[in-house]
Amino acid sequence: MSETAPTKSTLNRPWVLKMLIFIVVVLGFGSWGYYDAAVAYPARGEKFAEWAEWQYLQAGAGADREEFGWFLSNASVTDPVADLEYLRGEEEHARNREAATNPDSRSYRRANALLARQVWLEGLRLVGQLKPERTTIDNPRQRLEDLTTQWSSATQPKPLSGFDIPMQWGIMVVCYAVGVYLIVLFLRVAVKKYTWNPGEQRLTLPGGASIVPADLEEVDKRKWDKFIVFLKVREGHETLGGQEIRIDTYRHANVEGWILEMERTQFPSEEEAEPDADAPGAPADGEPADAAADS
Repeated sequence: MSETAPTKSTLNRPWVLKMLIFIVVVLGFGSWGYYDAAVAYPARGEKFAEWAEWQYLQAGAGADREEFGWFLSNASVTDPVADLEYLRGEEEHARNREAATNPDSRSYRRANALLARQVWLEGLRLVGQLKPERTTIDNPRQRLEDLTTQWSSATQPKPLSGFDIPMQWGIMVVCYAVGVYLIVLFLRVAVKKYTWNPGEQRLTLPGGASIVPADLEEVDKRKWDKFIVFLKVREGHETLGGQEIRIDTYRHANVEGWILEMERTQFPSEEEAEPDADAPGAPADGEPADAAADS
């Protein structure tokens, strides 16, 4: 390839690595949120609901022995949605709370059983299982024995709050949305190409228009510290006249160097500029520079 052959820009390696890290991190967090929302938290909620069912049946067995009109055989809840709504009612809940704290109350054991039932139903609600098939207990005494064997030596599982699962779904949605945005951004940047013709110092932009140093009215570096440069094009340009072109030099390799080369050509520094003939000490026409220096 000759030295004057046009060169196409490539993606800048540091930018690529940073984008890949961001994409992996946000998609990782999103997947973590999905796992918690779909697997981990529901499993924990199921365990708590099962533990709460054990507590309810224990309280029901105590009420069955000592409370008039309460039978463990009737532990099933045929309409759990309506039952939970009733138990959560301000008046009913306050009455049960008061009776459950007073061992001398006539409804002490009944109140404890109803509060335990409320906790059980609430646990099922949080994992989306507040259904008659989950609250129908065919043989309450056998179920109590089975749960006692399972939970008597186990640690009480941590209950879910009403925000746990929705929050994890929210984390998943936000992280996946950010991940998709970053992937789309990466692909959009990847398809953009800048072409540089070193012989003409011609920079061809992704849209197809091109500029040479003489087309530049200004190279604005007000955001140079953020790798952003604005190229103000002269009015006479056939397609970009009067426009200000924003270029991110961090995303594409070599583009920064090309722009600086155009700037040096169009706006040479004082050190590179031709000396002023009228300036003191400037050599006269036809006089060698060394002679002027020695005079």
